[in-house]
Amino acid sequence: MTSVKYHKSATKDIRPFFATATLEEAVDGAQIRLFEDQPFTDAVSFTIEEQEVSRLAIALKPNVNEATLAGGAISRNKLALAITAVNPFLKKTVLVQKVLLSKEAPDEVVIGSEVLERLGGGSNITIEVALCLASALAKEVGKPFMQGHWLSKKSFDLRPPKQAEDFGVDPMDDDGWKKMGFPAKTLYHVEYYSGVNEPSSKDRSIAKVYVHSDVYKKLAADNLPKMSRPLMAFLAAEIPCQILATSYSDWKDSDEVDPRSPLAAFLKRINKVQPCTLQQLKQLVDQPGMSKLRAILHADQQSVRQVAEV
Repeated sequence: MTSVKYHKSATKDIRPFFATATLEEAVDGAQIRLFEDQPFTDAVSFTIEEQEVSRLAIALKPNVNEATLAGGAISRNKLALAITAVNPFLKKTVLVQKVLLSKEAPDEVVIGSEVLERLGGGSNITIEVALCLASALAKEVGKPFMQGHWLSKKSFDLRPPKQAEDFGVDPMDDDGWKKMGFPAKTLYHVEYYSGVNEPSSKDRSIAKVYVHSDVYKKLAADNLPKMSRPLMAFLAAEIPCQILATSYSDWKDSDEVDPRSPLAAFLKRINKVQPCTLQQLKQLVDQPGMSKLRAILHADQQSVRQVAEV
């Protein structure tokens, strides 16, 4: 008997609120501006380079469709407009502004620098504008009823450049570390699998990174907003060192780098700081302690600036 496997091909919100379907496009016209010298745009996906983070001056125009509100099944005095900013890595959400639509909707909402600071700087965030219920309503078939239920939403994603050396990061508690044979308070560990000098694939990861769960939680703690950036910069420099050292036997005899490989991405990062060939990279990895390679990767992450600004 043949076994049939089903694979999810896309993610989509299933909204049972058919009675309020006319409101689903209420904020489709929302626009965003990332820098002061740029116009507002309808685009929803952006790549933010490291050198651009300090220039971010994010503002949002909700552009609520008044005609859609007027023709909706729920009166506007029972609705609110909520603008949030989310860092998916830190699993942290900041409510930027909430406005009851019994009042006039704002023309423009500024996502201030203090919000970006709480979310790790602004290079990996999602800005959302949502039309939602201002208060709970009586339950009716096909209608939202809980306070905060959203009826219309638009998201704007800001992400750093996609790196071929991307890998998963999982939290690990004391018991998990001990089961792996490590001390209970291990900060992080890198498991290298294979393929560092092979074409990267979204279906295959070259490594898995574990970070102590206490540290992982602290990165998202509201009372330590400035801690996350220097620690993330430190890990972003140290983890590649571990991968390059562990994988060295896979590529030390290679004469060239596959341009689609994670190794090529590592070299690109290093060349942002100083010129480096494959042969020079081998020499850096061969050095005891890899002190110069660490210095280069920390410079790429601007670790000194990240710590100095805390």
